[in-house]
Amino acid sequence: MDIKKIALKNLKNTYCRLKISPRHGVGVFAIRNIPKNFNPFKGLKRQKWVEINISELKNLEKDIMRMIDDFYVIEKNGKVEVNEGGLNGMDISYFFNDSKTPNIKRINGGHEVITLRRIKKNEELTIAYSTFDYKYN
Repeated sequence: MDIKKIALKNLKNTYCRLKISPRHGVGVFAIRNIPKNFNPFKGLKRQKWVEINISELKNLEKDIMRMIDDFYVIEKNGKVEVNEGGLNGMDISYFFNDSKTPNIKRINGGHEVITLRRIKKNEELTIAYSTFDYKYN
């Protein structure tokens, strides 16, 4: 399939955008209704991930370390899984905000999501951080 057909297909499958969130900073919002049990990010290129020990990151600037803590999960054992594109390779799904009553959940090893119920246009997509990050238990 040529790149133009892929791009057009992915544009047709756009369901979300980033907006200012009343919950916290920026969030992911539906631009149209999204059905239950649906992945609204079909077409998103799956990146490769690597496990890095936090001690290997000690020479990074403080602001970069703060972003690593904000956008990745630092495990109790001091390891963090980082995508091949690093912080510059973040996609829209990195901006889900936390909720005790989420409307999406992670599947397939945590690298995809699925809706838990129908999500209405303009509704924020939220996830329970506690399901994958011990700091939120």
